[in-house]
Amino acid sequence: MLALDWQHECYWITPHGTCEKDEFGEWRVPVLPNGDYYFFLSKEMSWGLLGHPWERSITIFGEGLIDSFTRLQPLLFQRKIREG
Repeated sequence: MLALDWQHECYWITPHGTCEKDEFGEWRVPVLPNGDYYFFLSKEMSWGLLGHPWERSITIFGEGLIDSFTRLQPLLFQRKIREG
């Protein structure tokens, strides 16, 4: 998949393999937006994740990827609800 950071170098990555990491041991293009737009797109551009920084949202597209997220419910994408 292609990992795009709109103002920095982009990368081809294999999400199930090893990925180049930054000085903090994290992916060079993070999945969760932290001030920049981040996009992760399949080689065919038929599915992916689009991260929006100030909305603090991620759009998931592509039927197979949506089905996987619905079925597996990754912890990274589950919201914590604060009480109080």
